[in-house]
Amino acid sequence: MTRTRRSNPALVVALRESGASLEQIAEAIGRTKERVRQILVKNTGSTSHRLLSTQQLYQQMGLPRSRIIELYKDGIIKPKAEWKTGNHHYLLWPNNIAETISNYYNIHRLCKICGQQLNKGRWVYCSHDCYREGQKYKYKSEEAKQRHLRNIKEYLERRKGHFFIQPRNFS
Repeated sequence: MTRTRRSNPALVVALRESGASLEQIAEAIGRTKERVRQILVKNTGSTSHRLLSTQQLYQQMGLPRSRIIELYKDGIIKPKAEWKTGNHHYLLWPNNIAETISNYYNIHRLCKICGQQLNKGRWVYCSHDCYREGQKYKYKSEEAKQRHLRNIKEYLERRKGHFFIQPRNFS
């Protein structure tokens, strides 16, 4: 960013919408962070940038984080802003990215259970195993499903010690 001494509100808003931090904007226009905040509040009513973080995006879409990153790496979706600090890679997404992802998944259908791409002739599940898993809790509430899974886990924990085979005494 080039450094100027103007505090043009349109420039400040545009920089913020592009994903720049208050500190980056302040440095670019030669003002303090507090002055940038005041300009944003006066002109937009908020200091937020109206972009979605990766976490907000995957929660909104109901997809795992890894799926969002996979779409990004494959070039299917593009962030509005990105930067790296140390080992962290941050991405900010425009609000209309959810529509792009929905359109992509409408074309590229995925299995309801495992998320793998469906083969030709399959509409909901990719395999018989996924079909069985999908039908297992079909008529149960989410609470009943979680209770059942918890009971299975507890049962398996209790049974861990019972699989030790005792040596037989043949005398």
